[in-house]
Amino acid sequence: MTAAMEREYAKLLSRRRPHAIDTKRDYDAAMREIEELTIHAESRSPAETEYYRVLCALVADFERSAGAARWRRPNPLEALRELMELKGITQTQVAQALGDRAAASAILNGCRQVSKAQARKLADLFNVDAGAFI
Repeated sequence: MTAAMEREYAKLLSRRRPHAIDTKRDYDAAMREIEELTIHAESRSPAETEYYRVLCALVADFERSAGAARWRRPNPLEALRELMELKGITQTQVAQALGDRAAASAILNGCRQVSKAQARKLADLFNVDAGAFI
């Protein structure tokens, strides 16, 4: 950063004072600033671009922490169904992996829990950790 840019950036920081985002209100204000800086990207000064990068990092940090609190771990049946859909795996293929058509049907209908041995077989099929199914 050149000396002139550092002076411009310091002046910018004294007016705008970026800080950790802890509330939805702070988040919305930061997003408005990011939007404005994005619209004027071609005419942004190097100091404004640095400020933009700082705001983006603060927003990303807030989104990670807020998102982690909102996201819950899916139950084993939800995980199995989601993985089947994502990877295009059919019930027949699950049954083949388990070696038991009746067990696959019972699990997918929510009538039966996945055993540890079955979780290992499903983990191999989907290339995920067996804990997803327990």
